Amino acid sequence: MKIVYFLIIITLLVIIFIPTFAQERSDTSKVLITFNEPMSHEGIFNVDNYHIYNEDSNPVKIYKVGIAPGDSTVVLFTEKQNPKYSYTIVIDNLKDKSGNRISESHKTAAY
Repeated sequence: MKIVYFLIIITLLVIIFIPTFAQERSDTSKVLITFNEPMSHEGIFNVDNYHIYNEDSNPVKIYKVGIAPGDSTVVLFTEKQNPKYSYTIVIDNLKDKSGNRISESHKTAAY
């Protein structure tokens, strides 16, 4: 069984890589998630499969999910995040294109 894991990067430079998202509102933040495998589209656009919590354990609202060409990078459009805070993201119910689910030990990350 392969292990699917992901890397999270908060970036304001997403617009450079994904120009179709350039018209987003300035009161939102973007979280760039890069997986080690191309991901299945099954469930990938469902905001309920992603959970972000700030350092006070308060949930961060996720408005929508976008995907970059190649299917191994997604962008979460969220309510404005404070760059001075720490955040935790949890991803559920996603599979890579081979059908492997993200393992329990790799579905959570901090940024």
